[in-house]
Amino acid sequence: MIGDLINNSFKYFIDIFIDFYTSNVLKWFIYILVLILNFIAYYQNPVLRTDVPKCSGISCRWFSFITGIGAMCIYLFGLVGLWYVAPFSTNMPDYWYVPVIILTYAIIIQMTLSVKMYTNTGNDNDNLNPPPSDLLPIKDRIRLYVLILILDTIFFHQMYLDGGQALLKKHSVWDKYIISRFGSITNFYSFALGWFGLVGLGLDLLSIKFIADFNACDYDLPKSWNY
Repeated sequence: MIGDLINNSFKYFIDIFIDFYTSNVLKWFIYILVLILNFIAYYQNPVLRTDVPKCSGISCRWFSFITGIGAMCIYLFGLVGLWYVAPFSTNMPDYWYVPVIILTYAIIIQMTLSVKMYTNTGNDNDNLNPPPSDLLPIKDRIRLYVLILILDTIFFHQMYLDGGQALLKKHSVWDKYIISRFGSITNFYSFALGWFGLVGLGLDLLSIKFIADFNACDYDLPKSWNY
């Protein structure tokens, strides 16, 4: 009897957790939080603050802008996908998210144009050439991107569960866990939009590696920025 009580209690709490984990409220909370964190991460990119042409042969500021716009496209695709999979209201007008997309790009553009530019003055004294007061240390920037990676992974898994599973004649592991998900490959738009989230996870990993390997001198920035 005690064993049955424990099992039933465990099952009850598991059911509550699953309901919470797959709830629309949590999905939208995570999405909005990740979007805000990405704005912060973009502003915290140190090479955004230099115009030296050492990022694939172009200005590092504008290279950061291009990659930032590309990364934000992935999150905005996620916004559209989330709206169709888990809408938070039935009273919103069609394409209500278009102004949100425009505002998102406007914020990125404003950040890019307003950020102060820096360069190495040749003075190795950290007291005379300190890093910007609003630039987080490398360890904190890594923690920021790790947090984004964790939240992105949770969000992708939630969308994976919500995307449904089409019934296919084949029953291989590949068909069951890949081809049949997100409406199956026969519904190519939904299928591609769903799996496109993996690109975002890959960019998160690249961002963590970039911050971990960052060397200010490679971008003509003061070495005091390597803190």
